[in-house]
Amino acid sequence: MSNIANEIYLAIVKHTAWKKRLHSVIKTGNRGEALGIEHCELGQWLKEHNAELSPHYYYSKVVELHQELHQEANRLVSLAVRGNTEEARAAAEYGSDFEHLSQELVRNIIA
Repeated sequence: MSNIANEIYLAIVKHTAWKKRLHSVIKTGNRGEALGIEHCELGQWLKEHNAELSPHYYYSKVVELHQELHQEANRLVSLAVRGNTEEARAAAEYGSDFEHLSQELVRNIIA
């Protein structure tokens, strides 16, 4: 696997791990995990590789989608922490806008 392909694969793995932590917070309603964009490994990777990646057509879209995903995740965490765990869980389920956004992010990372 080429270096860039490996980097992309690892970025997707990091994104998946972050989503698992998000689902745990939603399930418990306990904001124990640091889920903000400043703590996100994918976000850190995008920032660290800005010079290398920014010339690529999809980079700005990936950054935009990544920010949107975190905004939606913050909304879901807020719901869960306020006791609306069922609403937050439904908003994060497969087929939800959140999941569509997540899948679009992954597609753009791959592109």
